[in-house]
Amino acid sequence: MFNQWPALGDEEPPSNPKLDTSAGLFDQLSPHLTALTAEQLEAVRARIRQVVQYQAVVGVLGKTGAGKSSLCNALFGQETASVSDVEACTRHPQEITLSYQNGKGLSLLDVPGVGESTTRDADYTALYASLMKELDLILWVIKADDRALSVDEQVYRDIVQPYADQHQVPVIFVVNQVDKIEPSREWDWQRNLPGPHQAANIETKRASVSRQLGVSPSQVCAVSAEAGYQLMALIDTVISVLPAEKRWSIAREAREEHVSKKSRQAAEQGLWESIKSSLLGIVVREVAIPLANRAFSAFLNFFRR
Repeated sequence: MFNQWPALGDEEPPSNPKLDTSAGLFDQLSPHLTALTAEQLEAVRARIRQVVQYQAVVGVLGKTGAGKSSLCNALFGQETASVSDVEACTRHPQEITLSYQNGKGLSLLDVPGVGESTTRDADYTALYASLMKELDLILWVIKADDRALSVDEQVYRDIVQPYADQHQVPVIFVVNQVDKIEPSREWDWQRNLPGPHQAANIETKRASVSRQLGVSPSQVCAVSAEAGYQLMALIDTVISVLPAEKRWSIAREAREEHVSKKSRQAAEQGLWESIKSSLLGIVVREVAIPLANRAFSAFLNFFRR
């Protein structure tokens, strides 16, 4: 049996993943992998580099005015796309790459919304279909006070869902701008929290979106990008639905204050699982297990420096 992950709260706070490099991690582990040949060590090095520097592609979908660009800016801490309160400012797909110190960063594919006009909708439908196979994750943004979800429902069920299922792309629906849900006067801007009646109506909205789109309530998150409300919970959800080897790229690029200890640990576990898998793929299990057990403490120490 491979090692035991520390319980949450038992470990020191992890270091900022933006500063950690694949080379540094390999150097930390290599003294414990001396039983491997040079060729096998290089295979482990390549796998670490592949996972640590993986560039996830996130499709940000939804109707114009839902706050897609504002949400991306709030989650990832950069002006990832221009923001306009008046009209659609993302007329064509924009691929914005967030670069970090020693890797490829994260690619946000900000896609035009449907529902602007009948003429455009046909083009957008074809565009959405062509993009599905490129994506690791879909964030579908819905404006909190938008009651007309028929366009979202049609595009999701007819275009997005079949391709997402085919390519195993997780879809998370993000109800944005919940601070505007009535009674909006209840919103506490000092604590960035809804009042009691507003909170109840936010939950009602989440349930309504889940029911109308035919998805699990766990796929629907309610946030306010402007207020920074529930962005950590959104990142938690994103990390939880991604395959192990892709979690790191999101935890690495999200603003640090939005990445919980649970998500950070899940991202680390995903990275470690990928390293273990690499060991099992290049040497027999009887050799791989002792090697992994010896390297595990070094792996943890690397993230507790």
